[in-house]
Amino acid sequence: MTTPANRLQATYLIETPLDPAQVAEVMAGEQSCGTFTRVQGETDELRERARATVEHIEELPAASAPSLPNAWLERQGRGGPWRRARVRLSFPTANIGANLPTLAATVSGNLYDLGEVTGLRLEALQLPARYRARFERPAQGIAGTRARTGVAHGALVGTIIKPNVGFSAQQTAELVAQLCAAGVDFIKDDEVCADPEHAPLALRVPAVMAAVHAHQERTGKHVMVA
Repeated sequence: MTTPANRLQATYLIETPLDPAQVAEVMAGEQSCGTFTRVQGETDELRERARATVEHIEELPAASAPSLPNAWLERQGRGGPWRRARVRLSFPTANIGANLPTLAATVSGNLYDLGEVTGLRLEALQLPARYRARFERPAQGIAGTRARTGVAHGALVGTIIKPNVGFSAQQTAELVAQLCAAGVDFIKDDEVCADPEHAPLALRVPAVMAAVHAHQERTGKHVMVA
């Protein structure tokens, strides 16, 4: 399947007591220029330019019971069969721009709150090459990482700072010094440690890099840090 240069495609598995085609249209509208009703300003021209579209629907065997409870459907007295389908939607990349949080909110976001479904899962995402090229690439890449660490062949060994959070900048630097001495090739902060009050980046980066540079002066080994 070829993805158009100006659109991305997302494939979902849905479960619903309603017509899957109807639900797919709700999904497309909800995650682009529409909402539960057509509003003033949502012109035909705007919809043509900015609305997501339903590209494909593949109905699958129905389920005997809903995967998740749904109070909205229960209040309407809607029961089974619980129809399942694989749905592919297409979104204009112009709606999103080079912004990963907006991309995530577009292809998932409110979809998981839809009253029309008793189950929904994002299965696949196809991004056109022109859109991917708008994002910054890794500064080093595989070859650059091997060159910086001096490990031309074989496994690169890395580790993550633990405890995840709570260390001061100096405590973090002391642990980094121990890890460098242990022979690792790269070290990274835990993903929940960004710029905490107890170890702000303005203090943590110089403290950690002082330990890394001291190790390099002693041994010639450069350890990468993220």
